[in-house]
Amino acid sequence: MTTEQKHSSYLSEAENRLRQLSSERLRVAVAFLAYLQETAENQVSEELLSIPGFAASFRKIENSKEKLGDTTSNVTAEDDEVWQAYLASEKKWQEVYRRLSDS
Repeated sequence: MTTEQKHSSYLSEAENRLRQLSSERLRVAVAFLAYLQETAENQVSEELLSIPGFAASFRKIENSKEKLGDTTSNVTAEDDEVWQAYLASEKKWQEVYRRLSDS
């Protein structure tokens, strides 16, 4: 059984079991699931923060985002610049290939 199939099987079993619970027990189950999710998220956050320099780099990036505001137009401009540079490079290489084939 693949990982995806196992995941689907677990979800189906969980759904079947949850449907059989009373409202009070369902509330407890939801609270427990929220606890598990929060614990996992906190663990990931702690692991990231334990990486030397990660917190400072993250703050620097967040501050840069705030200063730039909406960067959608900046990204589009950068993409266009990259594309134009690529096309210019291709044109130069085509000229080199043409000269080599002519010689």
